[in-house]
Amino acid sequence: MKQKTFWTDADSYLEEFYSKTVPLTANHHASMLQDIRKGRKTEIDALNGAVVRLGKQYGVPTPVNEAVTLLVKAKEQMVGRQRALQKI
Repeated sequence: MKQKTFWTDADSYLEEFYSKTVPLTANHHASMLQDIRKGRKTEIDALNGAVVRLGKQYGVPTPVNEAVTLLVKAKEQMVGRQRALQKI
């Protein structure tokens, strides 16, 4: 069964994506980036961290999700330390 879409083919989808969607969202900043910039904890544990926990529970390796989780948590700590030092 072929799934019906709004586009006749991949090229028409890509045309709409690059001509309409990308310009509308070019200035968008992901919520995690906004959290980092404001010194807030992100939702990384609820997203990628959950994938890592489920992977461990079911014996499925999730190296990319684990790396992303660790990188975001490290950035959270770095920003927290920088903010603490600025208060001194």
